[in-house]
Amino acid sequence: MQKHYKLSPTVGTIPPDKVVGRLTEIEDLYTLTESQSVVLSEIRRMGKTLFLQKFAYVTVKENRPNKAIHFDLMQVVDVTELTDNLLDKLRSKENYGWLKVQLERCRLLYNKFKPEKIDVKLSQLPELSFKLPEFKTEWKKALSACIEDLADRNHQESESLTLILDEMPYMLWQWILNGKAQDAIELLSLLRSLRQSLQDKGRIRFVICGSVGLEVVLNHLRTEFRYTAEPFNDAAKYSLEAMNDRDAVFLSECLALSGFTFTESKEEAINTICQLTENLPFYINKLFAILQNSFDSKISRNTVYQAFDELLTNVDQDTTFEQLDTRISTYYPKQADIMFKVLNYLSKKGAITNEDTIKDSIQADDKEIQQVLRLLTKDQYLRRIIENETRSYRFKYKLIQQWWKLNKT
Repeated sequence: MQKHYKLSPTVGTIPPDKVVGRLTEIEDLYTLTESQSVVLSEIRRMGKTLFLQKFAYVTVKENRPNKAIHFDLMQVVDVTELTDNLLDKLRSKENYGWLKVQLERCRLLYNKFKPEKIDVKLSQLPELSFKLPEFKTEWKKALSACIEDLADRNHQESESLTLILDEMPYMLWQWILNGKAQDAIELLSLLRSLRQSLQDKGRIRFVICGSVGLEVVLNHLRTEFRYTAEPFNDAAKYSLEAMNDRDAVFLSECLALSGFTFTESKEEAINTICQLTENLPFYINKLFAILQNSFDSKISRNTVYQAFDELLTNVDQDTTFEQLDTRISTYYPKQADIMFKVLNYLSKKGAITNEDTIKDSIQADDKEIQQVLRLLTKDQYLRRIIENETRSYRFKYKLIQQWWKLNKT
């Protein structure tokens, strides 16, 4: 049995080896990446980045045949910086010894456009940069060279390498806002081409993930820029759900080691925390932070319920949930009005509601309501259940439904 270790309540990052649980999900993702690329989705603040960082850490720590590298693309501002970001990360992996890449294509391309030639080795990667004016129009060749060199790495025939492109949808969205939609479209096309050509040769896989769903970006490109391709239609879809009961309890017990005192049954209090937060790690951390700051680190079922009430009703906690509201207007400006009507209506329903009832209760075109329900399900706001050929919907998480009802209706 794993021994508990002290964790402080946080909504920020922690080292990969300290991320609690998710071993079942790691195995699920590992199995998927053995044969294909994956698009991972879930609403914000579900622990996607921590999960992916742990996934990459475990594949290397356990010396698995198929390893992963995590790339954070949130701050990547253009196409040339993207290749440099990949190279910088490869440089950081040099000392681990397992990644053996010669970067021959990168060297040849670099020397073709730069007057001074270099003999590229991993230890000399800082000298190699494609974030230069010479490569502004050659970014596709630079990125292709980098990924193809990865495919040509020294590896066993059956081994694969997974490149986790975290926050790639957010990166693309920022490019679009900054007038670089064509670069976003061309990058998506290039990645599709590379993924298909390297599926067997080099066995390169991609995991695409981000706080802005990839579907949001693709939907915007389709409606505003007549983009018709499906760049990841051959990738598996994976949703990171709430923790299982065992992991949620373990996380709570680790957080409790940070100076918390139980004034009644520890087991009952922790079970209450897990039930109220629906085993969502971000909200477990938030609840412990409120217990620490507002209740002198004293934990009982009563203080847990009070802390949960503060989480849902205190305006100082609004930033925890407000992004669920503001992102709709940002990413779905044309559908926002109907989306809010649907969410407002469903937030007041105590049970799952069939689609026809929703259409009868909301003043809007039936086809538009149907499209909105589909979008809200894809974007993880709602859960869809089909029984007897009837589609029904509810909020995916009850605590978000409660917050929405209390603060938005």
